[in-house]
Amino acid sequence: MTASKKLLMLASLFLPLALAADLYTPITVGLYVAATLFLLVVLLDAVRLWLTPRPQVTREIESNLAVQTWNPVTLKFVNESARQIKMMVFDLHGDDTQSQLLPQSLHLSANSQADVRYQLKATRRGNTVLKSVDCLLESPWGLWSLRRSIRCESQVRVQPNYKDVFEFALLGDEQKLARMGNRQQRRRGEGTEFHQLREYQSGDPMRKIDWKASSRIGKLISKEFQDEQDQQLVFLLDTGRRMRHKDHNVEHMDQTLNSMLLLAHVAAKQGDAVGFMAFGNDHTWCPPRKHKGIVKHLLDHCYGLNAGLVMSDYLLAAQRLIELQKRRALVIILTNSRDEDRDDLEKAVLILRKRHLVVVADLYESFLGDMLKQDPENFEQSLQVLTTENFMRQRQEMHSSLNGLGAMCLDCTAEELPATLVNSYQQIKHSGRL
Repeated sequence: MTASKKLLMLASLFLPLALAADLYTPITVGLYVAATLFLLVVLLDAVRLWLTPRPQVTREIESNLAVQTWNPVTLKFVNESARQIKMMVFDLHGDDTQSQLLPQSLHLSANSQADVRYQLKATRRGNTVLKSVDCLLESPWGLWSLRRSIRCESQVRVQPNYKDVFEFALLGDEQKLARMGNRQQRRRGEGTEFHQLREYQSGDPMRKIDWKASSRIGKLISKEFQDEQDQQLVFLLDTGRRMRHKDHNVEHMDQTLNSMLLLAHVAAKQGDAVGFMAFGNDHTWCPPRKHKGIVKHLLDHCYGLNAGLVMSDYLLAAQRLIELQKRRALVIILTNSRDEDRDDLEKAVLILRKRHLVVVADLYESFLGDMLKQDPENFEQSLQVLTTENFMRQRQEMHSSLNGLGAMCLDCTAEELPATLVNSYQQIKHSGRL
């Protein structure tokens, strides 16, 4: 229980009166009487506050929230007692959430109910529990305040903010293609119309082998059919420490997940199966699947993934994916690499290229591009620009090396990633390389 400002101000009045009592004896008795009455009032107000019942409270909030967005929350208070309740309302939440429009003052009359509305923003994905509502009760005469926590647990799942995915889904087919600068193309597959012969690839079913052609050439040859729609796309998602880097206060990890979900939607519309494997901090395998709800399916498996403080092991990830993904697929590595990762990344690409078509989507921080646009005004700025130029040159050299090994490298910022991924995917589909 805490004394209010009102109580402290009233108490301070007795100090000069106590000093005056030594000088004016006739008022001493009156002073003692007033002090006694004041103490009785203070004690009575404290007792009444202590006996004030806690109101009942329920929290209305969506079970699924988008990360880094403001979401409405309603606290519903019910006072079933015959006493008025005055209080300041807070809401207890963890370090990974923020609130606005709190605290709020609330007066609950006897046998009444009222709502408190505010906004909540989750700053990290995953499961979040809001355990209690924190209230600062005020005594009837306003001399005391008492903090009470009212149990009110809400479990919330914080997901990637895939607003762009839904906006893209609402567009017509022509609008989608125009937005991304794409063209439609024929798809190949396991239809009934023969398309061409090609060299056997690991994972091809035996029924697709053309034994006559294989006998003539001396190696296994597979048949390929027109209108195949079950090609496979697998994201190799880096969850290491560099994916914690931010642009405009948003982690690369969050921006990458949004891009992945967007491309998953596009690929599903093309009839392709989509899956992902996370490596680094989190290790998750979601095999490629083809169905209308693929975006939600991926979301259920990736919403809790977070970038950690560990270094990502590209080679180990590639070895694991080769074991898991037997059929040829388009493998898109989503990462934020450095020159020190070059050897490990090159070895990973060499392993994956034995079976898969490999794309490396390599992010860099937007401030690096801004740095190169500056005109240095002093030695320190010149040194920063020179360092940035050297970093970007090493980055280009690494990408050239990866291209030489058969990978397709995408060098972009996190903001550029969605359109870059979709355009590259459509280019690959159009070329028939997959």
